[in-house]
Amino acid sequence: MPKVELMKKVKLTFQAGSAAGAADLFLPRADFTFIFGIGPGGLTPFESLLEQHTATENISFRLAGAEADLFFGHLAPPCGSLFEGRQEVFFDVRIVGIETPQPRDVIRAMAETAGHGHGAGCDCGCGCG
Repeated sequence: MPKVELMKKVKLTFQAGSAAGAADLFLPRADFTFIFGIGPGGLTPFESLLEQHTATENISFRLAGAEADLFFGHLAPPCGSLFEGRQEVFFDVRIVGIETPQPRDVIRAMAETAGHGHGAGCDCGCGCG
């Protein structure tokens, strides 16, 4: 079974809750796909959490709102305004697919990563802009 590793296309589904095991918070989109390990600053803490896991695995974690930008970094999953009015959010992430991307997908992802500015007016829906 393939593992999450450098240059793999990773497909995830997210659930978010106000407590561990709860899926009571709205996500703008539950699915998220990215190329692992192409960020300008190396692996994000989120990527490090996923590394070496296999498809169909679930990963649960708690995240304080003040740490979200650093934790997700350039990835900016579809969190929207989850952290507004909350100190922390509990996530359940399921790895639904791992595959080798086409070269054009890697180039596109790298270009999108370079354009994601966290606070520089990006419009990706991550809530940073």
